[in-house]
Amino acid sequence: MPTLPQEGWSVASIRKTSGVSLEEIARNTKLRVTTLKAIEDAKFDLLPGGIYNISYIRQYARAIGADEGSLLRLYRALCQDDDSSKAGV
Repeated sequence: MPTLPQEGWSVASIRKTSGVSLEEIARNTKLRVTTLKAIEDAKFDLLPGGIYNISYIRQYARAIGADEGSLLRLYRALCQDDDSSKAGV
């Protein structure tokens, strides 16, 4: 099972290594390609938020064969960092 690099969010490279297209993931998960692209680009502000983001990321992780827990931990860390920068901390 591929692991995420420590330096940041690079799920597109994991997906490409696994040989799965965004269109295949969209068909299998019923998520839009634009939603999947937002996940890959770490543009979480384009997602609906809350539990939906968690569910979308879980589905994406399963589709590319990545560890869900690792992906969610990194997502939460990135969101926390983003919240801190918005607060001027």
